[in-house]
Amino acid sequence: MFGGSLRDKILLVMILVGLLPLVAAGSLAIYSLNVFHDFDLASIQDNLILQKVEEVQSFINDISASFKLKIDYLSGDPVQIEGDGGVKYPAPISLSSQRFLLSQLMLEKPQLEEVSIIAVFPYREADMNFSTGSETARYGRFYPDGVSGRELQDQNRSEKYIAAAAGQDYIGPIYHTLKGPMMTMASPIRNKDEEIIGVLSGEVNLSEFRNMAARSKLGNSGYVYMVDQDGFLIARGRLADVSPDDVKKGGFVSELILGKSFLGIDGQSRYKSIWGERVVAAGDYLEKLNIGIIAEWQEAEADAIVNTVRNQILIISLIVLIATILFSLFAANRIVNPIRMLEVGTRFVAQGKFDRPINIKTNDEIEELGAAFNKMMLGLKQLQELKEEFVFIAAHELRTPVTAIKGYISLILDGIAGPVSGSLREILDKIQNANKRLINLVNDLLEVARSEAGRMTIQVAPTNIIAPIKDVLSELRPLAYEKSITMIYEPDSGLPSVLADAGRVKEIMVNLVGNAIKYTVGSGTVTVRHEIQGSELTTHIQDTGVGMPKDAQKKLFEKFYRIQTEKTRDITGTGLGLFIVRQLVEKMNGRIWVESEEGKGSIFSFSLLLAEKNISQ
Repeated sequence: MFGGSLRDKILLVMILVGLLPLVAAGSLAIYSLNVFHDFDLASIQDNLILQKVEEVQSFINDISASFKLKIDYLSGDPVQIEGDGGVKYPAPISLSSQRFLLSQLMLEKPQLEEVSIIAVFPYREADMNFSTGSETARYGRFYPDGVSGRELQDQNRSEKYIAAAAGQDYIGPIYHTLKGPMMTMASPIRNKDEEIIGVLSGEVNLSEFRNMAARSKLGNSGYVYMVDQDGFLIARGRLADVSPDDVKKGGFVSELILGKSFLGIDGQSRYKSIWGERVVAAGDYLEKLNIGIIAEWQEAEADAIVNTVRNQILIISLIVLIATILFSLFAANRIVNPIRMLEVGTRFVAQGKFDRPINIKTNDEIEELGAAFNKMMLGLKQLQELKEEFVFIAAHELRTPVTAIKGYISLILDGIAGPVSGSLREILDKIQNANKRLINLVNDLLEVARSEAGRMTIQVAPTNIIAPIKDVLSELRPLAYEKSITMIYEPDSGLPSVLADAGRVKEIMVNLVGNAIKYTVGSGTVTVRHEIQGSELTTHIQDTGVGMPKDAQKKLFEKFYRIQTEKTRDITGTGLGLFIVRQLVEKMNGRIWVESEEGKGSIFSFSLLLAEKNISQ
C-alpha cells in the first residue's frame, strides 16, 4: 500500500493505532473549545456594542424629544394674517415666544451648541419681514441673547429645512469642529391643528460619546471607539492618539461604514489594530445616525484562558505522542532486527561469504528460521569450496595441454614439419588465435580461483609506479599504433611512492590500458595521469572510446560481465579482467571506480595508499 522499510511500516501502523484516537479526541476538544470561545467572545462584544447603541440612541432620542416637548407646549393659534397674493397661512409663533423657546432649550440641554427657528411661509411681525425658509430667531453658546436680524440666514435650500418643512424629523451627517464632533437635528413646529408653522433646528455637540466610549471596558485591554459616516474618529475608549486616516484604513472600518454588520460569530474579525496590536473585533453601523461602533479586544487577553487550556491539551498530547513513538520504535526494532540480521546474512551469501553465521535469539519462529539459514550457509560454503577446488584443478590441468597446443602450432608455422601452404597457414592462424584466447581464459580462471581461495600472493612494499606503468605502455604501444591511438603519460618526476606490488600494478595497467585501446573505435587518445588526494595516490586512465551507460557501470567489476552493445559486440574478452583488477586493487588496500558517459569515453581510476603517510600504520 505504501513504500518504505518493514520497520517504518510497523512503526507507522503502531503510531497510527495509538495516536489516531488521541489526535481525534484532542482535535475535537480543541475545535469545540475554539467554537465555544469564539461564541462567548462574540456575545460579550455584541452585548457591549448593543449597550453603546442604546446609549447613543437614548442620547439622540432625548434631544429629539426635547424638541417635540417644547414645540407642543408653545403651539398656539394667534391671529391669522393674510399672505402674499391673498393666500392665508396659519398664524406663526410670535418672536417673543420663539426667543423664549430657544433660550429655554439652551438652558435645559447643554448638548446644544446652537438652536434656531425657520419660517415655513412668509409673514411680518413688527417691522420685520420673513420669507419662506429664512431664520426668524437663533441662539447659541457664543450669543446667548440671540443674533440680530441681519445675521439670520436663509435656509430655504438646506436639507434640514426641506425635510422638516415636509413634516419629517431630520438628523444630518456628523461634522467636526474645534469643540468636537457635531450633528444637525431639525423637527417641524406644529400648531394645535397639526399644521406646520415653522422648523426648529439645532446643532448638537456629540462630546458625550467620548464619555460613553471611555466607560466601555473589555477586560483590561478591550475598548470601544466610534466613527462617523466617513470613517473619521468620533470617540475612543483608549488614550493613545491616532490620525483620522489611520482609523479609516484600520480593521473593517471601510466596510462597516458601507453598512456591513460585524456582529455575531460570523461577523467576528481578527486583525492588527490601528494601534499595532492583534485584536478580536466586532462592530455595528447605525445608518440613520451615521455612527459606527467598534469593539476591539487584544487577542493575548481575549484568548488567554482558551490558550492555556489549548496548551495543556497540546502538552499532554505531545507527551503521549513521544511516549507512543518511543514504545513503537522499541517494539518495531524488536520485530525488525532479526529480519535485518537475515537480510545481512543474505548479502553475505550474495557476496560469496559463507562464514558469517547469524545469531538470532527471539525464542520464536524467527529464531528457528535463523538456525535454518545458518545450515543453508554451511551447505553453500561446502559447495563453494568444492566449486573453487574444481575450477582451480580444472584450470591448472587445462594449462598444460593448451600450452602444448600453442607450442606445436608455432612449430608447424615455423615449418618444422615441412612447408605450410597459404590456406593451411590461414587455418593455423585462426587456431592459434583461438588458443591464445583459451590460454587467457585459463590464466584468468586461475587468478580468480586463487583470489577466492585466498591463494593470491601480493607483496606490498613502497613502490614508485612510474616504471611499471611505462613498461606497460611500451608493451602496448604497437597495439595502439595499429589503431592510430595516441598514448599520453607525463608523470611528475617527484611522484611519491605507494604501498603496492609492482608486478600486480603491471597486471592492473595491462588490463585497464588494454581495455582503453580495445574500446576506442578508430583513432583517439589514451591518457594516464596521477593525482594526490589526501593520503592516497589516484591514477586515472582516460580514453576517448565508446563509453558506457550508467546501469552497466554498476555491474562492471562483477565476474563474467561484459557490456554488449552494437559497437562492442565484435570485441572479444573473458569478462574476468576487471573483476581480477578489482581484487588486486582491494588486496593492496586501494579503491577502483569508473566515470563514463555513452559516446564520450571513460575514466577508470584506482587509488593506492601513499607509502610515506601510511607505512607506519
